[in-house]
Amino acid sequence: MLQQRKKDYLIRLLEELMKSIHKLVDKREKLSPAEREGILNDAFTFFVTNFEVTESDTIDDLSEKIPDVELLEQYARLLMIRSDESDTLNTPDLKRALQIVEYLEAADKTYSWDKVVLREDILHRLDSSNQVNSI
Repeated sequence: MLQQRKKDYLIRLLEELMKSIHKLVDKREKLSPAEREGILNDAFTFFVTNFEVTESDTIDDLSEKIPDVELLEQYARLLMIRSDESDTLNTPDLKRALQIVEYLEAADKTYSWDKVVLREDILHRLDSSNQVNSI
């Protein structure tokens, strides 16, 4: 009974997190920079609190701590968004996000348009940062 309540609670938190991330990604909804930062902080706090994720975790650690493929994909997406939101392009976040997506593609051979788009978005940002750095 207690395990089911914990699971229900986590599912409710996940649903709220996904709504927040959708707001963050949705370009039609105009959010202030403070609101965007608040949503990002809440999302990362969710992963830290519920899955004990740290910045120093390896990809293997992350895959153990976040066993759900969709959640791991969302974590990679959050890293990309955090890089976009920072004043300077955060290359370490982008590289980490790319590692996560590559891990997911290797672990799950089913084709996913979302993963392909995410990978291409990350690669595009990394290519842009390399062009800026080489100038």
